[in-house]
Amino acid sequence: MAQTSITLLIALGFAGNLMTPSLANEFLQTPTNTFIERVSEEDIRVSLLDEVESSLGKGSATGRLSQIEAALRPIVAALPKNAHGNLQGPAVSYALHRLFVLRHGWVIKGLGSEAIAQNNSSPTGVLTDQVPSFIEGMFEQRLAGKGFGLHDLSVLAATIEHLIHNEAVSRLGAVFNVLKLPVTSPISKAEAAEALDTYMMAYILGENLNNMSLEKARQLNQVMPEVFLAWGETQKFVDSVRKKTTQESAEVDFASLAAVVEAVGEEYGSFQDFECRQMKDALVKMEYHGTGRVRLSDFYRPALEGVWTFQESSGYLRSLGALDESDPSQPSVMMANYINSHSNCIASSGFYSVCCKNECEGLLGHLEDKIGASEAKPAIIADFMSNAPSPSVTKVSSSLLQRLDDIAATHGGTVPLHGRLFAQWMHHVYPRECPYPHVSGTTAGRLQDEWMAISGDEGTATEEEMKQHVARSADITAVPVKEDLAVEDLMPWSDEEELIIIKPASNDDSLHPASSTSGALRSMALLAASGSLAFGVIQTMKSPLASLGNEKYMI
Repeated sequence: MAQTSITLLIALGFAGNLMTPSLANEFLQTPTNTFIERVSEEDIRVSLLDEVESSLGKGSATGRLSQIEAALRPIVAALPKNAHGNLQGPAVSYALHRLFVLRHGWVIKGLGSEAIAQNNSSPTGVLTDQVPSFIEGMFEQRLAGKGFGLHDLSVLAATIEHLIHNEAVSRLGAVFNVLKLPVTSPISKAEAAEALDTYMMAYILGENLNNMSLEKARQLNQVMPEVFLAWGETQKFVDSVRKKTTQESAEVDFASLAAVVEAVGEEYGSFQDFECRQMKDALVKMEYHGTGRVRLSDFYRPALEGVWTFQESSGYLRSLGALDESDPSQPSVMMANYINSHSNCIASSGFYSVCCKNECEGLLGHLEDKIGASEAKPAIIADFMSNAPSPSVTKVSSSLLQRLDDIAATHGGTVPLHGRLFAQWMHHVYPRECPYPHVSGTTAGRLQDEWMAISGDEGTATEEEMKQHVARSADITAVPVKEDLAVEDLMPWSDEEELIIIKPASNDDSLHPASSTSGALRSMALLAASGSLAFGVIQTMKSPLASLGNEKYMI
């Protein structure tokens, strides 16, 4: 009872603070065809309060919060901590990225420090792709800069997931408006099917339903089988989710379809990942000497033979970090980098894109679970790697074991599991599953339309460009590869290290939190955070959020 009263008082105080005048900000120009979505600060507050109440054993999201906490536990345990034993800055973003990819195949927008540096709050709300960093900044302020423990991070993640569910319901409301369907009374099964088709059409194509006419919606639905080749399978998937989520005999209405689209959003990433695995199988058939690479000339050959895949231009592949040009005469496409790039992301949300699931994260997760720390001795890593669930590697070569020792030598005898050098080592061990980690700032992961708008170049290779690469490859005298040459020796290696976060040196044990800290007190601190969120919102509008640190990091 006391907790409910506190929540009510905080909410009332927050509502009063929202009346304070605030300053608007200039926004970066966006492409004219981009639909700018915003989330009101009130929605963020309500979602945050909902999730904090759930952490105290109330509300309907308690089960989801416990699932999130269980998924985050091994990730958080293995990440480097700050002086207070918590996660901070880039480590928070990294953990959230890993979580949402693991749970739903979502690549959440706005988790990097670049988003935090941009001041994108205004009296009309927060850009949806800036919401994660916006909320994270508010948490950081109210947690007194001590960083995120497991429970704090779980509440933050649940809040973001809660807002994503709200977005799905809002999009369905726009569908009902376009189709002129009632939201307060039952609809026919045919109308429900058209509503779900329209929802998925807009979801996949990124269409703005708020400005769409009924005629255009039906026209787009009609051409979806030609526009999106997996449309038939997608319809079957949505229907299967509908049957699991609703009772076949029950009346169909807005509320029941809202539950369906929420479930579809959560499961779509796993459903569409089968196409990613098919793509990998096709690339493996063209692979060059087990290196996880496909010669660019071979990459383009299927497209020249009429296949609709593998048509990205060399410029776009380079920007994605998928092009290996260590041999300028024979550029090649790195399979893992290409499969996990934005080129293969599908579906559109203000908060996330659905992309191929990174198989390397499962391999890294195996190590995190076994080691339970952010660093380990080379021998320990090698031992656990022998039992890793890899589809293609059964033994680590002696030269790669030496490389692991070399990495440890630069870090005082242990290997940081979340550094660039170890990620590069994983790429050499698992070239088909683990992407090559480029140095920060040398690549730009963007959707093709976004890249074209910025660069002014074509994202799809012309037939002439493809033929030129094929002809150039044919003119080069093939150099036979020595049979005893290790696969890793055919791939480039660079010695530049980057860490997610650099642990501060401190000998003051008093900075570490006591193990008996009450979870309830921690939740009350989060309640205070949500109650005073408006003050932080106003301050954010006046000045950009402070940077979370200058350390290099990778997402």
